[in-house]
Amino acid sequence: MNNDLTSNQMKAKYLLLFVALVTALAACKNEGDHSIIGKWQQVKLRTYAKSYTGIISHDTTYSSTAFDTTNYAKFYSNGTCVIGLFYPPGSINRMSSIAYPSTTTYNYAPAGSKYVLTYPTTLISPGGFITTDTASVSGNTLLIHSVFDNHQYYAVSDSYYTK
Repeated sequence: MNNDLTSNQMKAKYLLLFVALVTALAACKNEGDHSIIGKWQQVKLRTYAKSYTGIISHDTTYSSTAFDTTNYAKFYSNGTCVIGLFYPPGSINRMSSIAYPSTTTYNYAPAGSKYVLTYPTTLISPGGFITTDTASVSGNTLLIHSVFDNHQYYAVSDSYYTK
C-alpha cells in the first residue's frame, strides 16, 4: 500500500508540473512578431496574369536596378504601412519611358504566419473587384503577394524587399 501512495504522489507531482509548464507557456505567448516593423527597400518584382484555369501569361520580372528609394514598404507598430508602389515604364502612360512612383497606405494584421493588408476605407467596390494582399517575412526578406481578380483573370504581383 505504501507503493500505491508513493505512485499516486508521483502522478500528482507530474500532473502539477505539467499544469505549471502549460501555464508558463501560455503566459509567455508570442505578443506579436515585430519582425515586419521598419523600412524595407524593394529589390525585385514579378508580375503576371493567371487565367482561371491556371495558365500564366505576361510573366515579367524586374530586378533591383529598376528600383530607387521611392520603392519601399514601411511598416509601423500601430498596424499601418506605407508602400511606395512601382509602376513599370509605360504602364501608366504608354509613351513614357520612366517608372511612375506612387505611395499607398494600408492597414495590416497578423493572420497565422502572414499579414493581411487592407485599404483603410469603408468604401465597397461597386464593380465587385477583389484584391487580396498578404505580406510574409523570412529572415531579412519581405514578400508582398497581391492578387487582383478583374473578372477575366488574376493579375498577380510578388514584390520582394530587404531591410
